[in-house]
Amino acid sequence: MTGKVPSFSPSSTVSSTLPGYVALCLTLQVHRLASAQFTVTGPDHPVTASLGGEAVLPCHLSPRMSAENMEVGWLRSRDSAVVHLYRDGQDQYGEQMLEYRGRTELLKDDITSGRVSLRIRDVRPSDDGQYSCYFQSSASYEDALLELQVADLGSAPVISVEGHQDGGIRVIC
Repeated sequence: MTGKVPSFSPSSTVSSTLPGYVALCLTLQVHRLASAQFTVTGPDHPVTASLGGEAVLPCHLSPRMSAENMEVGWLRSRDSAVVHLYRDGQDQYGEQMLEYRGRTELLKDDITSGRVSLRIRDVRPSDDGQYSCYFQSSASYEDALLELQVADLGSAPVISVEGHQDGGIRVIC
């Protein structure tokens, strides 16, 4: 059995595939640049708010870039329900949880540098817990977890001893 082994010149193979390889590398680099990779960062400590007051939950992109044309949202982490949503250059209220209606505002003064915050007014005990802040571009999605702690500020306790009662001491708070 005789077979022919095709002959080739290594220099001709390299020279014919090199332009294709260079073009592929350039295409991948341009795609990587166009996808604009980013990370999302929130505060590294819980945000504290007083019952009945306001909470401001900050979130930002790194590196700094405009988020005007991105979707930006806050979700309750436990059930992924929408607390506030910004899409197509405006706030969207159709998917918002009923308990947040009329109480949230997206602070977007620095949206062109990738910094936004969510203001929650009339803070309730049910607002306590974890939130997810996310940014979504046409090519990327990233989020960050943050925590809101609701503090009920009351007066300092006043404890007084009233005297003995039924073999014990009666204490009033």
